[in-house]
Amino acid sequence: MNLKTSSTPAASSCSLLIVGYGNELRGDDGVGPQVAMTVADWHLPSVKSLHVQQLLPELVADMAEADYVIFVDACGKSRTHNVQLDPIVTNKDALAHCTVPLMNHACEPSGLVALTQVLYGDHPQAWLLQVPIEHCGLGQALSKTARRGADSALRTIEQFFTTYLRQPFAGAEPCMKSA
Repeated sequence: MNLKTSSTPAASSCSLLIVGYGNELRGDDGVGPQVAMTVADWHLPSVKSLHVQQLLPELVADMAEADYVIFVDACGKSRTHNVQLDPIVTNKDALAHCTVPLMNHACEPSGLVALTQVLYGDHPQAWLLQVPIEHCGLGQALSKTARRGADSALRTIEQFFTTYLRQPFAGAEPCMKSA
């Protein structure tokens, strides 16, 4: 497994995990990892940032330690012009999509959340942050659309910090996780 990790150790009981996924060699598909690497460069306490090519079952160990998880991915749907942050809802179907095709060794975010629940008896609150893109050609750089989307995604994550972690930039870290 080629898992690249950047993190700052958690300093409180409230933590956030950012998982940016996509293939950095395929143009705009690498926008998720790019966002995750930028968040890692902020060196925020209680924030762990992972950038991976695909979502794998092994990620549930990190998810089990987090209060919140934001998955960041490219979204090539032509109707999407802005970043979208949607809650991830789990159910038995989501778990089946992650556990049945383990031969493919790839999962969807909802399947990983469901698998975390099954293996650890609890799961973090989770969201999917989708970034609009233009192309996923081999060897291409991020398009203007993906770069603007990455900036917007980073602002969305900053707003998430303010809403859920109460300004980690200032060092205050009370957790607002609901049961």
